Amino acid sequence: MPFIYNLRWQDGLDILLVAVIIYQIFLMIRGTQAIWVLAGLFLLFVSYLAARRLELFTLEWLLDGVVKSFLLIIIILFQADIRRVLSRIGRRAFVPAGVAEPVVTEEICEAAETLANHRIGGLIVLERQVGLTDYLEGSIRLDSLITWELLVSLFWPHNPTHDGAVIIQGDRVIAAGCLLPLSKDPALDPALGTRHRAAVGITENSDALALVVSETNGQISLARGGNLKKNLSRLQLRQELQDVFANQTRKGTLVDRLARFFGAS
Repeated sequence: MPFIYNLRWQDGLDILLVAVIIYQIFLMIRGTQAIWVLAGLFLLFVSYLAARRLELFTLEWLLDGVVKSFLLIIIILFQADIRRVLSRIGRRAFVPAGVAEPVVTEEICEAAETLANHRIGGLIVLERQVGLTDYLEGSIRLDSLITWELLVSLFWPHNPTHDGAVIIQGDRVIAAGCLLPLSKDPALDPALGTRHRAAVGITENSDALALVVSETNGQISLARGGNLKKNLSRLQLRQELQDVFANQTRKGTLVDRLARFFGAS
C-alpha cells in the first residue's frame, strides 16, 4: 500500500508507455517465426548467466560478445518487422482518418470486378494486426502503391505471379506470388479449389482478410476468421471492406486517434 500511495503521475505515464511498447512488440511477433528467434536469444542469455554462475570462463567469453550485441542482432533480424510497425504507428498517429482505406477499397473492388468479368482467378490478402512476413518466403517483392491495373496485371494468365497470392499492407502491395497454407477444415465445401482453401487457411492463422476471385465462374468471395462469404457483388464487397475499416471513417476525434495509435483497431 505505501508503494501505491507514493506513486507519481509520472510513474503512471511511465508504466503506460512501457505497456504500449510491449504490446506493439507482441503484435509484431504474433503469428510469425520471430517468437522462436527470441526464444533462442533468451536461451543464449540464460546460458551466459549460467556460465558466469558456474565460472565456465571460456563459455562465458564466447557468449559475452553475443549478449553485448543483442540490440544490434535484434535490429538486423527484425528490420522488416520493425519498419512495418513504425510505419503502422506513424500512419495511425498522423494520417487523417478516412484518407487511405477508402481509396484502397475502391482500387481493390475495381480489380476484383475486372478479374471476375474476365474469369481470371485471383487471391488478394489484406494484412491487419498480425504480420504476414512468414508468407513472403519465395515471393516477388514489390512494395508498390495499390492500383487496380497493377492487381489485375499480377493475376493475368501466363504471368509468373498468376497462381500465387498478393499481400497488401496498408496502402501498398508488398509481395506477389506468395504461397499460403491451405485450410484443413473438413466442413469446407469439397468443390472449393486451392485458392479458396488458401484464403480460408490464411484467415485461420491470422486476422487478415482474403479476397478470392474464381476463374471457373467469376464469383467473388471474401474470407475472414476462417469463414468464407461467397458470390459477393462489387457493392457487397465494398461494404464488407468498409465495415472492417470502419474506424478509419469515423471523425478524427482525440479518442479515435488514441485508439488507432495504441492498436485498438
